[in-house]
Amino acid sequence: MAKKYLFWSVTTLLILIAAYVLTMTVILPVATKNPLPEAVMPKTGVKGDNNAKKSGKADNTPKKNEKTAKSAKKEETKVQNSPGPDESVSYSKDDLLKLFELKKTETLLRSRYNLSSEDSIYLVLDLIKKVATLEMKGIPLHDSDIKKVWISNSIKMFHTEALLHWISQPFVLKNAVATIEKVQFLVKKAPKDTIEANKFEPLPTARKTEDVYVVMNFERNLQLVIQQSEKSEGEDKLRIDSLKNSFVKSETDKSIKALSVFKRDPIMPKIVITVPKSEAIILYRALPHKPKMVLRM
Repeated sequence: MAKKYLFWSVTTLLILIAAYVLTMTVILPVATKNPLPEAVMPKTGVKGDNNAKKSGKADNTPKKNEKTAKSAKKEETKVQNSPGPDESVSYSKDDLLKLFELKKTETLLRSRYNLSSEDSIYLVLDLIKKVATLEMKGIPLHDSDIKKVWISNSIKMFHTEALLHWISQPFVLKNAVATIEKVQFLVKKAPKDTIEANKFEPLPTARKTEDVYVVMNFERNLQLVIQQSEKSEGEDKLRIDSLKNSFVKSETDKSIKALSVFKRDPIMPKIVITVPKSEAIILYRALPHKPKMVLRM
């Protein structure tokens, strides 16, 4: 009886330890949020500051008097506007939510403004209005209505400054994998002489348009998946399924490896958009090889 009790107690303890390790190293990193890397903000205003310093050195004495007068006025206004000991400043949840949405709008406008000076097409992904727009120099070239949007928990669970820092600059593409070619063209062998040219030779026909499934990996740990809304069948379905399974296999290998080192690599935040097949082809082929993307969500 004592041995049976000891056996079950040890077995239960081992099961709890295994469940804890599995949860902490695999399940939680996959199912919950992961740290979002911050965007590198461009440095501005350096020249202006240097010029201001130089001019301040030249006119040192009159500006000191102005500064002292302005500082005295600021102190008076601070004393008048500062709340008393019984007063406290409190903001409602609605006010904080509005402020957060205004900050997100500001980051979107700043990113689009920065891209307006470039000579290449970029993608503006608006997940609120569900529209994917191809733009160039701030001018919309093509709008694609998004049928469905799926966002991973790594992005949805962030409603803090971390999300603002993450989307504060355009995302730059690192690599992409797709079931269709980026550029479609026909190859025809040139004839050697007029005799061969006069022979009847039908032109090669363009390959039938295949079903679309595109995986785009951007900098700052973001993955965008563009898939068609139409149902895939036959060889197209097998090709898309094999591409999906390859990504699932890689994440599974990471989870299995995490059990031995007790540390799971961060899950890449993913956004999946579903658009019509024709729109998916336009979005993929119209963008350059290293496009940039602005995200609104």
